[in-house]
Amino acid sequence: MLRQVAEGVLVHQSEFMQTNAVVVQGENGALLVDAGVLEDELSCLADDLRMLSQPVVAAFSTHPHWDHLLWHARLGEPPRYATDRCAATVRQKLPDAAARSRVTAMMPPDIVGKVPLDLLGEVTGLPAGTTQIPWDGPTVRIVEHRAHADGHAALLIDDARVLIAGDMLSDILIPMLDLSSADPIADYLDALDLLDSAAGTAEVVIPGHGSVGDAAQLAVRIAQDRAYLEALRTGNTPDDPRLKPTAYGRHFLPAVHDRQRQHLAQRSEKPDR
Repeated sequence: MLRQVAEGVLVHQSEFMQTNAVVVQGENGALLVDAGVLEDELSCLADDLRMLSQPVVAAFSTHPHWDHLLWHARLGEPPRYATDRCAATVRQKLPDAAARSRVTAMMPPDIVGKVPLDLLGEVTGLPAGTTQIPWDGPTVRIVEHRAHADGHAALLIDDARVLIAGDMLSDILIPMLDLSSADPIADYLDALDLLDSAAGTAEVVIPGHGSVGDAAQLAVRIAQDRAYLEALRTGNTPDDPRLKPTAYGRHFLPAVHDRQRQHLAQRSEKPDR
């Protein structure tokens, strides 16, 4: 079910990882950001948009991870945009029919068969340096960075004062690094600085996974992510509520943290060439 979080901005949250699909309303239709995950939820979203007389006229994927590249035929055939680097990564990672099998292998077993893969990753890269979504609706600025995944972008809706953060600024997930990067912590800290600067007037933050927050929570999340990354960089144990035994991600986030810590430790032990 769609829930309004700001004027002209609605969110549909999936049962899978509290994944947020975002609808930005325009005069002639909607912009849909990160459409969602489960087939029945995508179908429900299509019904909700039809009731609002808001056909999808444009879409955007914030980054090239499978749960942000999904689509359903009932949502129509609008242009599905991404950054140029995001689209290039998709072409590299999902070039053939075997990609569906690889993506299925990444899924938790309980959702296999419930995710529509027919239109996976059919995104069009916007020209490098594009700063706004090309659509007939409110101005939506693109804030591209390298944190979490190459070609990741946040979106800023100036009039509604909403920051769509992609897979960052979550209240339930720690920062998840792109471990293929030459300096994943620096990339993430740079992205946090960029978002902090760009979102100076934002009153609402929508993470890719987790709860929608207000301006105060936005500031808290940026500070919390910085503190986690600094602890990770210095080899200290993060005092992060998202890693507590009672937290949402208690069954998988400690393993994510350990993998990131071990990867960075091994990298620091390698001699410079």
